[in-house]
Amino acid sequence: MIWIEIIGFVGSGFAILTYWMRDMLALRIVAILSCVFFIAYAAMIGSYPLSLMELTLLPINTYRLFELLRPRCGPVAPLPRRPVTE
Repeated sequence: MIWIEIIGFVGSGFAILTYWMRDMLALRIVAILSCVFFIAYAAMIGSYPLSLMELTLLPINTYRLFELLRPRCGPVAPLPRRPVTE
């Protein structure tokens, strides 16, 4: 029974750590780890509300992580004009 509580405490630790983060990439990775541990913990203790919340947060954090990793295509600068010669 103690290992189930350890999984819950690890998830809690990751959740607390997300509030400490300044870098969004690290925050999303830690938030995903928190979700994974809480999903496992919720399944072991049979907590449907916790499962539902974490199963909702996991794809949101994963999507936001992929947004951060995806190369950005910002506004394209116009090509310089050649001087007109007559």
